[in-house]
Amino acid sequence: MVDMPQSEKILENVSNVVRRNKIEFVPEIFLLGIMKKNYNRKMKYLILHILTAARISYAQYWKKNSIPPEGLIIKKNLECVEMEKLTMELKGKTDTEYNAVWETWFIWIDNRY
Repeated sequence: MVDMPQSEKILENVSNVVRRNKIEFVPEIFLLGIMKKNYNRKMKYLILHILTAARISYAQYWKKNSIPPEGLIIKKNLECVEMEKLTMELKGKTDTEYNAVWETWFIWIDNRY
């Protein structure tokens, strides 16, 4: 079973994506997506999508003695980004809405690689 300090490490990596906002390291954010701090709508949306990708990765690793690699979480998040883009295209929404939400994520990816 994965202990909480390792989970905090993953959450800390996620928080680096949104450096301008300080994310509390509490289980209700990671497990349930409950945020006590008031974030703007776009930032909350971004945080919830990134945490969803992290939770999916943890679910895939539940029987292993290690935490999922950061690359897997990034890959899962990129899959979420692609699904979001396709969903917005089906709804007829503009790319500007999509770019406004995910701009922070892409900046982080560009700086990372």
